[in-house]
Amino acid sequence: MPKDCNDLCEDGQTSTGVYDIYPYGTLTIPVNVFCDMSTMGGGWTVIQKRVDGSVSFDRNLEEYKNGFGSPERNVWVGNDVIHQLTKEGTSFLYVTITLQNGTTLYEMYDGFSVSDETGKYQLFLAGPATGTLGDSMLDTGDSNTGLSGMSFSTPDRDNDKASYNCATLSAIRGGWWYNDCHRAFLNGPWSPGSWPYPWYPAVTDGSFIRGTTMMIRRH
Repeated sequence: MPKDCNDLCEDGQTSTGVYDIYPYGTLTIPVNVFCDMSTMGGGWTVIQKRVDGSVSFDRNLEEYKNGFGSPERNVWVGNDVIHQLTKEGTSFLYVTITLQNGTTLYEMYDGFSVSDETGKYQLFLAGPATGTLGDSMLDTGDSNTGLSGMSFSTPDRDNDKASYNCATLSAIRGGWWYNDCHRAFLNGPWSPGSWPYPWYPAVTDGSFIRGTTMMIRRH
């Protein structure tokens, strides 16, 4: 009964694609996820993926809680699932942004976990951070934009540190672990719209993006 893609990889699954996993520890609640079995040895469970604008990420908390989209193309796996996958130990977080010119940039964080709904899906992030994107989530050099320790906000649930709800700003409109507000945010309006600072300073506008992924693998 694989809890995540790492279990599948250790069991001999080597093909990247869609699988059923059981993060709740019971066969009665399977979760359909995309598994990356090639990056850095494989075993990565994709928790966010975007390839086009066919699925809106301007959603309420209940939708982010339960997840939406399809794992093959555009998906948010669900905050409850992310919590189940990260609650018992330390996980790596691997982020990619593919630009319109086909270049893919990445950043990997050594520690990642998310609390449960009672804890407002609080994000815990730890370094070191390595990659070609640069660290725009953890050590940003600005206490107003670092995301570790932030709770999850949506248009209907304001948990950020700004005097307004970052998730309701017309240029943003999406759920995220906002501070006041962000230097990294991957759930904004898709092209031909745009959103500011998907990953500042490496990617300054959402119109430059062809695709994104966030995936995790336990230590």
